[in-house]
Amino acid sequence: MSEFDPPTDTSGAATTEAAGTVGRIGPPTRDAELHHHESLKETIESIIVALILAFVFRAFIVEAFVIPTGSMAPTLYGAHGTIVCEDCGTEFAYGLRDLDDRRRAKMVLEDASAVCPNCNHRNTKLAISDEKRNAEKGDRILVLKWPSDFGASWLAPARWDVTVFKDPADGKTNFIKRMAGLPNEVLMILDGDVYSVPTSELSEEVLAELDALRHEKYEYRTGARKGRLRRPPPWVLTELDEKLRVARKTPQAQEVLWFSVYNHDHPPRNPSLRQPRWVALRGAKSGWNTRDRRIRFKDMGTEEDFIELANVQIRATCAYNIHARTAAHVSDQRVSFVLTPEQSGGRVQIRLAKHGRTFVANVGMDGSITIGELSTETDPPVRGLWASGQVTPFVTGEAVEISFENVDYRLSLRIRGEEALASSSTPGTRDHYAPDLAALRSERMRRGSTPPGIGAQGGNFELAHVRVERDVHYYNDARVNSLAQAQWGPRKGWAGPFSPILLREGEYFMLGDNTAASKDSRLWDVVGPHLKARGEAFQLGTVPADQLIGKAFFVYWPAGHRIDWLPRIRNWLWAIVPDVGRMRWIR
Repeated sequence: MSEFDPPTDTSGAATTEAAGTVGRIGPPTRDAELHHHESLKETIESIIVALILAFVFRAFIVEAFVIPTGSMAPTLYGAHGTIVCEDCGTEFAYGLRDLDDRRRAKMVLEDASAVCPNCNHRNTKLAISDEKRNAEKGDRILVLKWPSDFGASWLAPARWDVTVFKDPADGKTNFIKRMAGLPNEVLMILDGDVYSVPTSELSEEVLAELDALRHEKYEYRTGARKGRLRRPPPWVLTELDEKLRVARKTPQAQEVLWFSVYNHDHPPRNPSLRQPRWVALRGAKSGWNTRDRRIRFKDMGTEEDFIELANVQIRATCAYNIHARTAAHVSDQRVSFVLTPEQSGGRVQIRLAKHGRTFVANVGMDGSITIGELSTETDPPVRGLWASGQVTPFVTGEAVEISFENVDYRLSLRIRGEEALASSSTPGTRDHYAPDLAALRSERMRRGSTPPGIGAQGGNFELAHVRVERDVHYYNDARVNSLAQAQWGPRKGWAGPFSPILLREGEYFMLGDNTAASKDSRLWDVVGPHLKARGEAFQLGTVPADQLIGKAFFVYWPAGHRIDWLPRIRNWLWAIVPDVGRMRWIR
């Protein structure tokens, strides 16, 4: 007999008593009361433990936030409306005042218009009235907090991370920006790009002068010094020009920081002279047909038959900004399309220009590829070959993705989604071409001279999904820059061409993706009460390490769909159905 078997009573008494208790109705026994008490206690303990774990999880690991403003648009949306362009059908978002944010009094006026980022059409039929409460709330995001609380280097905040932190102006408001500057380096923003150099690579004299400027900045903001903040001496700028390097984005960040300029999948229905379109340079003698969404080329036996993107100024504008001003020109661009050869042989060429220089990528149907520079100062133009290679030959009728980009002083040709050729594979090297920082600082560079172009020769081709995009471009408009309007403030903001910023231990520099409408590290001019007591240990334009909250990593509830078929309650139903298709990882 097993020790778990019940004892046997041959008299049957045990069986009779057990049978007699079945179905007995009466007061609970003491054992039942104890069992009920223990069960209730365990349930309460489980609830308390669950609440504690939830609190710990929220406080130390992951917390949810709502994006209130458009400083990170179009990467992340604050309160906004969505519109489909009346002319080309492109869907895009435009910004609105957050109805719960009393700090931002400006609202979209009834006569405002949203300029389509694709065809430049001004759309006026906007849902803009705050009284009707028809704005969409901002994206809800998840923020990973624990990497900022551990000392392991691989968990430390990294450049280009989308980061949540406390506003240095009040210490209460949560801000979200992209981390552009790290401790122990000198940072400068030129021509829309971020440049940096570790302090370990600079001379003691330069570091001492930059620290003296930082000290003077502290005296200006406290009122101990009057006048205007002086510029670094020429010898400091000379050494920085030699040692500063472009802080290239990570591949993941770069991909989301490409902003559409023109997408031929959405051509204007009623094209006008001011709207962008592909134009054949040879006119009626050209083999190009750009009238349809699929652009076609038929070989006419001529050399270099090109189309160019006309009537477009590639600037750092964002459709999100209703009250947009003229923005800076952006020379970092990408052209992409899907190519289908209709016969064997021939080649295509893509041209991109930057500051008066023209760069080309050639793709032969035999798989031969080259990148280089086109010298337009000679007749005929001379091609300078920088790199060449070979990919799998193209097959007639087979569609292949091709893109050519010029970003952060690096050319890259991608075939079938993979980088096939590049001007330099090592960040920071100057193998082929490098920025002239002194010329960029003095704004002597040519801008917007040549539009993007596509050429073909020796074959028949079809191009689908033809797109032109531009890189993020960091700048600020001094006319609306409160820091520049201060007597002592630098005109271009902190880290500008004549105000390089020395980031000390535990200091970070933040930038918004919507550079034209983001008050970030470049423009901060107020020190909150929580930081004033630190005195000189806090530097304007920086975020101290203990003010970092964490890294944003996922949009778990994008601005959702309204229940338009319930007209009586739609005005207070705030997007109760999430737009699942826009849930995404944050890069």
